[in-house]
Amino acid sequence: MENIYFDVVISEMSSFLEQNGFKEKEGYFANDTKALKVEYDEERFIYKLLIADITEAGVGEYALVSSYLFDEGQTKKDAACVGIDFVDEAKKALGIKEAKKRISVSELPSANSNTVNTDVLTAKLLANYPDLKDTYKDYVNQKGKYLPLDFGTTYFVPEIRKTLDENNKKAVKKLMDVFADVFVAGDRASVNLVIALLASAIGKNADRFKAAADRLEDCTLLIDAVNQEIMLATKDRKLQKAIKFEA
Repeated sequence: MENIYFDVVISEMSSFLEQNGFKEKEGYFANDTKALKVEYDEERFIYKLLIADITEAGVGEYALVSSYLFDEGQTKKDAACVGIDFVDEAKKALGIKEAKKRISVSELPSANSNTVNTDVLTAKLLANYPDLKDTYKDYVNQKGKYLPLDFGTTYFVPEIRKTLDENNKKAVKKLMDVFADVFVAGDRASVNLVIALLASAIGKNADRFKAAADRLEDCTLLIDAVNQEIMLATKDRKLQKAIKFEA
């Protein structure tokens, strides 16, 4: 395996592997009943996730559970996406169901936290778009948990588009300050969410891009990251689906 991001893929899967008793063997991971391995097909530029049964006779025949196109143009961030996708697919293949976190319908996320995370970003966006607070409560009550990217692309993105389309300088500046603050101080998940929401909202609309860029003069790294995400999304159908990107 020559791909330099292989360790990134495995790192994203490490918590899942540990929680489910998978220990590293020579070329694969195994618990008492299953063997799991990740391979990279260099000729086809594809990552593969394979799982096999373990019996008294040893490791059985591996079955392909998931594959992910990954060529030389993709990045470390893309490799992390491969790991995240493989964890989701492995859970499905192994019949592992997520324990739903019960959240009170009256509970809203707080912006007061020692760590700037996706809850902090959500709280700030709900403060900017207060009409979505009841929508948030209904969403969490129905789902049993909060899915930041799904909620954000479904409900925040249409509102962000309206703000950018109206291009009221004060309103856009207020919104971009929220994104810039989280982009600078946030954890990886919240930074990725900032980029995804802005890329989804802007899409291939030049006027929206300019409206956002004009108010991000002090955080050019953010608009550069958003522009990169937009360019990736125009070519990557999986990313388009994930962030509800209008190609």
